[in-house]
Amino acid sequence: MNEALIILAEECAEVQQEVSKILRFGPEEANLKNLEKEIGDVIAMMVVLAYQGIINEDKVMRRVPTKLRKLKKWSDIKDLDAIIENL
Repeated sequence: MNEALIILAEECAEVQQEVSKILRFGPEEANLKNLEKEIGDVIAMMVVLAYQGIINEDKVMRRVPTKLRKLKKWSDIKDLDAIIENL
């Protein structure tokens, strides 16, 4: 269990690093590809943790609409209504 959580933390840090690069240098194709790769790695670790019984994937996915509604209230992110409607 500990190794999977450590890898998850590392992958989350790599997502942060790629976001920082995009904010500093712009959304160049290479930066966006790296961000997609790192987000994929985080999702892969979610699958591992679910398989190991550490997290419940259904509970994680049920959290998504709640977070989107919070973002709608507290952020200026566009198209949240459409995103919520299409879940």
